[in-house]
Amino acid sequence: MAGLPDGTYVILGGGQHGVAGFGLAGAPNYNAVLYDPTKPPNQRMSVMANTSVARLYHSEAIVLLDGRVMVSGSDPSGQYTNPPDNFPEEYRKILHLHLALAVSESPYSEA
Repeated sequence: MAGLPDGTYVILGGGQHGVAGFGLAGAPNYNAVLYDPTKPPNQRMSVMANTSVARLYHSEAIVLLDGRVMVSGSDPSGQYTNPPDNFPEEYRKILHLHLALAVSESPYSEA
């Protein structure tokens, strides 16, 4: 989860069942969700972009100065030489999300 400058939060990664730890979680959540605490309780969550990378254990998201969200982390296996078929080891770098912010200039980029 990462807090955005406009007061919303992007929630991504994780498993739909199981617990934290290598090989203990399953059914990766491939959807990013935007949480807006200013909306009515039954309208605060909205589904955003999808990813094809399973990020269950040891994943993180940070907001970059230009408003993009960088997502990194591992899959759940932890086995580099003999990974399971359901979540193979990933070493690629891809940009998952680009969030357009309502502000034209980020106050965090001013020195």
